[in-house]
Amino acid sequence: MLRRIGDVILTTPAARALRKRYPRATIDFLTEPPCHEILENAPDISEVLVYRRPGRGAFSDLPAQWRQLMEIRARKYDWVIDFMGNPRSAVLTAFSAAPLRAGPGHVAHRWAYNRRWAQSPQTRYGALEKILALRRIGLDLDASDFFPKLQVRDESRRWAQSAVADSRLLPAPPLVGFVPASRRRTRRWPAASYAELGRILRKGGERILVFWGPGEEPLARDIASEIGEGAAIAPATRNLQDLAALMARCRLIVTNCNGPKHMAVALGVPTLTIHGSSDPAAWNPPGLPLHRIIRLEDLFCIGCRRNDCPYDLECMRRLPADQVARVAREMLNGLVASDS
Repeated sequence: MLRRIGDVILTTPAARALRKRYPRATIDFLTEPPCHEILENAPDISEVLVYRRPGRGAFSDLPAQWRQLMEIRARKYDWVIDFMGNPRSAVLTAFSAAPLRAGPGHVAHRWAYNRRWAQSPQTRYGALEKILALRRIGLDLDASDFFPKLQVRDESRRWAQSAVADSRLLPAPPLVGFVPASRRRTRRWPAASYAELGRILRKGGERILVFWGPGEEPLARDIASEIGEGAAIAPATRNLQDLAALMARCRLIVTNCNGPKHMAVALGVPTLTIHGSSDPAAWNPPGLPLHRIIRLEDLFCIGCRRNDCPYDLECMRRLPADQVARVAREMLNGLVASDS
């Protein structure tokens, strides 16, 4: 699974389905850093293998790349399943020499696989689609349990509790978390809109914690500063387990379509996801009122799936903060009612 945080999290239900069907099997998971951190304590995975992507001087990395290929081949896997189907993962799959090498049949490098699943004509939640893909190549798997689950190690939970308790800058729990970043510009609701949303929620007494990752701290600081009293940025985390432990302390996460959103879902933290170019059917768990989406439904290009935009990001700019606040308030009120 040589991709991003969300891709890795959405693959864990497939590992769980395989474990249920083959309880004595060795099920290893290949991923890149830092994604391996979120798989710590995953009960359905035997071992997490960390793939080191070559740097800019790719030719100088050839010996290290060759060693990684040989290490995978030496494990003599019976099956290798490539859920991503990108060129790099296809080469790793082919070189494994596993008797069964499964992957998507619609990609140019399908030569790497001797079992290929057909692309579904229907857009489904990614975690469910991965299990159904395995069923399409003949694996008898239970597809009813397709929601991701994330195990947070106790040490990170203690760290998060201490960080919140010790910091004078952090608002006291319960918290509403904001995750305002995304690596794709067509998925970024404006920072000014997040700040306005925070000010609206503050009028109802909510406390706001703005999350950030590498290179995103200035964005988080600007939003928290614009919200004012009762808002703060999250403390710097040591790893993704710490991030998960902090997110688990929130009552609600308001987020763009990004990796941390999938972490929140896997933690059971309610989410309100702002969608523009991304398709909610692929990225939001169906049938769960704890996880809602909001977008400009009447916009002609909504859900275009593009990473660039010829319309000046209208889907993001035109979505008003008060509309997002109404849905967030409905969710928060529902959570209070369910607790009482």
